[in-house]
Amino acid sequence: MANPIFKFEEAVRQQCKASILIEGLSGSGKSGLALMLGYTLAGNDWTKVFAIDTENKSLPLYRDLPTHTGTIFGAFKVGQLTKDIGFKPSNYLAFRDVAVQNGAEVVIKDSISHAWQYSGGVLDLVNEAKKSSARYAKDSYAAWSDETVMKEKNELMELLRHNDVHVICTVRVKEKMEYSTDEAGKTKLISLGEQQIMQADIKYEPDLVLRMEKPGDENTAPEATVIKSRYAILKKDETYRFDAALMLQLKKYLEEGIDPQILLEEQRQDYITAINDYLNTKPNFAPIWEKMKETEGFAKEVKTKEMPLHALKSLYLKLTTN
Repeated sequence: MANPIFKFEEAVRQQCKASILIEGLSGSGKSGLALMLGYTLAGNDWTKVFAIDTENKSLPLYRDLPTHTGTIFGAFKVGQLTKDIGFKPSNYLAFRDVAVQNGAEVVIKDSISHAWQYSGGVLDLVNEAKKSSARYAKDSYAAWSDETVMKEKNELMELLRHNDVHVICTVRVKEKMEYSTDEAGKTKLISLGEQQIMQADIKYEPDLVLRMEKPGDENTAPEATVIKSRYAILKKDETYRFDAALMLQLKKYLEEGIDPQILLEEQRQDYITAINDYLNTKPNFAPIWEKMKETEGFAKEVKTKEMPLHALKSLYLKLTTN
């Protein structure tokens, strides 16, 4: 009898579901690009595009407007995630699951910044935890270990991909300012550049991260710069016009097949780099990291670079909330 464990299968290229994050200032065109990418990835079928709207019913305003491709924004589906419902990550996932059950091929989350710092988001949950516990009030870091906070924080990563549908998320950015002292000893306010309104390490999850440059209109395609890419057709630090031809090229690239294991290994390498960078800047956390590895069942001699993705992701989230 053949051993069912040791076997060979025919090699096939596998289609891959998109995991895309689009960042930009309010009004920079994130929503429009997300919808157009969704329409293309759904095979030009608006009824297969499901969007979670957190922006006070702003997405329906696109309906029937002309696009730069000559089509119009059609009958995509919209779910309204409001302050009354609460912006905790699990509510996004509940909307997503309903979309999948109803035949979605693309799910857009516009925007996931609300899951971080708005009503019911992770930072809001941390503040609630501090109010509910004297221990948390005295030790703000301890509030991050609250069971509800940890659960919702971990689910932030789940917002960015799904095995059965393409996922496109938008995230707001803001200019971060900091006081600094110049050579003359004078204090001045300096800009540290634009930063996402989101958990800092969310960037390790998506396969493609875009920064909006120009929103586009009915005559001109939107432009965006690639911040990160695991897709060979889109290069980091290059700016692209997302016209119909490029979006169709992306669709075909995903359909022709990317070995998911290649993307997962690239993601694993991202987390290895993130952990090493974190420990290099905070060397006193090295013993904590080793102890965390042991609690997860890894022997001392197991190096970080040898650990599987699921363990790296889980432990990294715990490490960075200490």
